[in-house]
Amino acid sequence: MKLLRIWVWSALGGMLAAGCATLESEPTPPVGQAVLEARLTALDTRLAALERQVVEQRREQWLALDQSLAEVGRDIQGTRNSVAALRRKVEKPVVVARPASTAGDAVWKAYRSVDVPLGGFPEGDGKQVMHPIPVTVPDSAREILVYAQVATGYVEGGPHRFRVAVALDGGREVSFYLYATAQSQGGWSYNSDNIWLPMPRNRQLLLQAEGKPFFGEWNSETRIIGYR
Repeated sequence: MKLLRIWVWSALGGMLAAGCATLESEPTPPVGQAVLEARLTALDTRLAALERQVVEQRREQWLALDQSLAEVGRDIQGTRNSVAALRRKVEKPVVVARPASTAGDAVWKAYRSVDVPLGGFPEGDGKQVMHPIPVTVPDSAREILVYAQVATGYVEGGPHRFRVAVALDGGREVSFYLYATAQSQGGWSYNSDNIWLPMPRNRQLLLQAEGKPFFGEWNSETRIIGYR
């Protein structure tokens, strides 16, 4: 009896073991092709949507960048135009409009340069000397340019006024003055000037010195250096 029980349990154990082995060795049923194709289609759709989203974002970014670059380009061009206008304004020569022909132009066209020495001034005390105007200056001249010069070294005599004059009709005169001072000094001092005077009809240039006569080292001269 005991042996019978052992055999029964052994047989049951074998049957259970065989059943488990059968369950473990049975394969998993494969996924259908329609399911796979549906999954791939869904994946392609998601990828296409994602690609369109990325492309749209990139396109918007490029459009914004293009607009920014266009604004920067306009600003740069405006700056260049301003700089060019300022450069033209600075570099443009100033042209002074002048009439085609004026009386002043005619005067200066008639100007003639000469160098005609006349002579020096008297030493003082109101003395006068007359210097004739040489024929180098024609009678047709209306004005003469006179140069006068006085130099003093170690000399006595104090202040002087030297006068250069020409006579006009009716007893009138036109003149100008030089001022010089005599001092006992080791150096020299100078005074000179140029002035236009009317051409006198008597063709004489009057020179006069007012003040105490100079005594010592000094000299003077007058010249006609131009006419018109």
